[in-house]
Amino acid sequence: MKFNKKTGARVAATAVAAALAMGSLAGCAPAGSDTFTVWWYEKDTAMAKTWDAALKELGTKHPNVKIKFELKTWDQIQKAGNAILDSDKAPDLAEWNKGNATAGAAAAAGLLVDLKDYSAKYGWDKLPGSARLYGQYDDKGIMGTGNLYGIPTYGEYVSWFYNNDLFKKYGVSVPTTPAELDQLLADLKAKGAIQAFGGGGYQNVHMAYALAVSQADQAWVSNFQLLKGEVDWSKWEYAANKISEWRSKGYFEKKASGVNPDDAVAAFQAGKYPLILGGTWLDQTTADKAKFDWGKFQNPGNLSVGSAGNLLVIPSKSKNKDLAAEFIDLVLSTKYQNMLGNEGGLPLLADQAALTNPVTQKSYSVFDKIVKADGLAMYPDWPVPGYYDVQLAAGTKLVADGDAAAYVKTIKDFYDKYDETEKAYNSARAERRRGGTGSADVMRLAGYKRQLDAAHREVRETYEAKDLSPSAKKVKIDAAYMRMLDIAQRGLKFAREREQGYTGPR
Repeated sequence: MKFNKKTGARVAATAVAAALAMGSLAGCAPAGSDTFTVWWYEKDTAMAKTWDAALKELGTKHPNVKIKFELKTWDQIQKAGNAILDSDKAPDLAEWNKGNATAGAAAAAGLLVDLKDYSAKYGWDKLPGSARLYGQYDDKGIMGTGNLYGIPTYGEYVSWFYNNDLFKKYGVSVPTTPAELDQLLADLKAKGAIQAFGGGGYQNVHMAYALAVSQADQAWVSNFQLLKGEVDWSKWEYAANKISEWRSKGYFEKKASGVNPDDAVAAFQAGKYPLILGGTWLDQTTADKAKFDWGKFQNPGNLSVGSAGNLLVIPSKSKNKDLAAEFIDLVLSTKYQNMLGNEGGLPLLADQAALTNPVTQKSYSVFDKIVKADGLAMYPDWPVPGYYDVQLAAGTKLVADGDAAAYVKTIKDFYDKYDETEKAYNSARAERRRGGTGSADVMRLAGYKRQLDAAHREVRETYEAKDLSPSAKKVKIDAAYMRMLDIAQRGLKFAREREQGYTGPR
C-alpha cells in the first residue's frame, strides 16, 4: 500500500480486484478462431518493422489462419482500451502500455491472460528481471510483483543528446555529476548558448522526473511507482527548484513554456542548440537529420528515466491464445531481437556482436550501462490515472513562473487524492460484476470518474488548440485542474464513507 495510515477504500479494492482476477482467469479459454487479430500502435518504428516481419513468418507457419492486423493509436488505447478488452471486439494479441493505470488496471479486472504457463513453456524467464517486472502485476494491479501479464520486447530511456561539434567549439565536455551538468549549462550560457527545451509539452514532465530520480534510489522508485510505502517528496522539490533555478539563470529560453517539444527537437537536430533532453525514440530521426557529430550521455546522478518498452499482452477473451504466445516468442527470438537492433531499436535479448546499426550501437552502450546498474526509474505519470495531464499542466506553469512550491503541491495533492478515488471506483465496479450489491454506489463513483475523464480531455484538447494564446490556455488548464482536484476530493470522501458503511444522506 502507498500509505500505512490511509488504507480507506484500498482495502476493499484489494480484496475485490483479487477475487475478480482469480474468477476471470480460472475459466477455460474460448474456442479457437481461424482469424488471428493483432493490434499495435507502433508506426514506422523499429518495433513495427520487426513485429511485422515476425507476423508474416507466423502466417507462413500457419497458412490456414487469416492474419488480421489493425493499427491503433496510443490515444485510442488510453481512452477505450479496457472497455474493448471487456467486449467481443477484443483482439487476440495487443501492444499495451505498461503501468498501474493501464496494464495494471486491465490485469486486476481480469482482462489479461496470466502468462505463467507460457513463460514456463517458452523460457521467458530469460528476460532480465529489471525488464520482466514491467509485465508483472499483483492482485491490486500494482506493477513490479505478482503474476506475469505482459511481455516487453525492447527498451527505452531518456538521456541528453549533444552536438559534439558545438561542444568542441565552446570548449566544454560531457558532465558526469549533477554539479558538472550545472557547470556545463553555466559555461554554455556564458558563451551565448543554451539548451533546447520544449517546456510546453512532455519534455517538462521528463525533465522534472529526470532531475528527481537523479537524487533517488530504487527504494524511492518502489514507493512512488509501485505504491510500496511513503513517498519522500523532497526529490520532487529538488527537481522543481532546479528547473526554477535554470529558468532564473537563463539556461533555457524565457518563452520555453510555449515551445512544443517537437519544435525544440527539430531546432536541436538543425544544429541550433548544443544539447536537449530526449528519449531513444529520437535516435533514428536525429541520425537522419543531424548534419553534425552527435552523441548521448546519461543524465548525471543515480537513476535515469526509462524502462522496458510497451508490453505484448494476450486478452482474456482472445480466441487464439496459443498463437498469440507463439508470436511473442518469435519476437523474443535472437533472430528478431537482432533485427530490432539493426532497425534502430533497443533489444533486450540480442546478440550484441550482431548489432551493426551505428545508431543502435551508440544508444545501446548507454542503455547497457544503465541496465547493469539497475538504473531505470520508469516514467513519472504511471502511478495514478490521469497523472500525465496534471504533471504536464503543472510543469508548463513551473517553466513559465518558476513557482517550485506550487508545482510540488499540485502533483502531490493529485497523487494522494485521485489514486484512492480511482481504486474505490474499481472496487465498486468489480463488486457489482461479481453479483454484489451497490449498483447505486457504482453509478455515483462512475459519475466522479466521468467528470475526471472529461477534465482530462479538456486539458489535452486545450494543449492541442491552435486558436488559443498561451495565456488563454493557462487559464483554461488551471481551471480544469482545480475541477479535477475538487472532483477527486468529493469522490474520495464518498468512497471512504462507503467503506465505513455510511448510510446517511448523500
